[in-house]
Amino acid sequence: MRPPARLLGLVVALSCLGLSVASAAGAPSKDIWKGAWRFEVDRQDRPWLGFYDTSGKTVFRIGCGTHFELDAVYPGQAPPQDHTAAAITIADGKTQMDFAGFTHAAPGSFPPDTSMFNQPDLGDPELAEDKWRALQSRVLDLLDSRQPLTIAAEGKSYLLPPVRAPHWRARFRKIC
Repeated sequence: MRPPARLLGLVVALSCLGLSVASAAGAPSKDIWKGAWRFEVDRQDRPWLGFYDTSGKTVFRIGCGTHFELDAVYPGQAPPQDHTAAAITIADGKTQMDFAGFTHAAPGSFPPDTSMFNQPDLGDPELAEDKWRALQSRVLDLLDSRQPLTIAAEGKSYLLPPVRAPHWRARFRKIC
């Protein structure tokens, strides 16, 4: 075997071993959703940044209007009943933010056999305006990091590709 071929074989073997060890240790899944990011403004002039799977179902979305809203496929166990308290973490490899909210049975606009996580008002509708804007900026910075996003809860997770929606942030901020 030539040295580059041997090196490639070693890398493949170590990668497989690493995956086996991670799986055996109960490491979170890093399933990558296939689909696309879209920025939309609905009929009530509310902006939404969302990731939709290949069949057009909502996997993740964030928007504002009457209040700020975050919805995502919940990676943890299905809730025992609607409006069950839950939390998710969104991370980009350098930064992470925790979001407390609720789980619900996913509506038809979400992928089948999933639960939905919802958080209104970034978890704190009573924040002063300056603190609210700072929190909103942190969330938008996280989404605009140009890095894959990990959505995690209860030791399970999935990956979304980096946000790729032209000029979404400027358009979002203009309305919100």
